[in-house]
Amino acid sequence: MCRVLKVSRSGCYAWRGRQPSRREVEDQGLVDRIRVIHAESREPYGSPRIHRALRHDEIWVGRKRIARLMR
Repeated sequence: MCRVLKVSRSGCYAWRGRQPSRREVEDQGLVDRIRVIHAESREPYGSPRIHRALRHDEIWVGRKRIARLMR
């Protein structure tokens, strides 16, 4: 597989063993919160309303980031 993808074996194993980045951890927390808001609203909410609900909870993130996570 490493030969086909043209990556070193050591690089592949290093990538597998890495901890998730801070952004990935934050994104997962946001996805969990978005799912809760979406379920509580009976699921008609899109990214603008989710953004507004997060701002109400004093979670400051961009609307485009929310849209990306909702995809």
